[in-house]
Amino acid sequence: MRAAGIDERHLVQERVGGNFLVFIYEGGDNPGWSWSVDSYLLTDTDLPHALQWLHQNLPVDSCWAIGVVLDPPLPTDESDLKVDWLVGADVLNMSPADRSAREQRLAEEMLSRRHRVNVP
Repeated sequence: MRAAGIDERHLVQERVGGNFLVFIYEGGDNPGWSWSVDSYLLTDTDLPHALQWLHQNLPVDSCWAIGVVLDPPLPTDESDLKVDWLVGADVLNMSPADRSAREQRLAEEMLSRRHRVNVP
């Protein structure tokens, strides 16, 4: 990570809220079995409201990932989405042997949240 100071005059456009993609993973207890993934598109909201929605809809014993939809600007449930993951990624449905070291770390972080339903 790199942190650099910035002159706020470089801010040419500002927007409150955005679009988020949420994956909720359940199952996968048995080796070789895939996780069940429910995907949700949360549109025209901000991160605190997206996390509140996640907290209210997260099943017990599940893992989750949330990302910002970069494209298209006005997504629908039929859109092809370009996503930047904020927390987690779609790594739990990959074979552990196929994961990079970074993907394995993400999977372990997600699994560590499995029994903690509290969302920060």
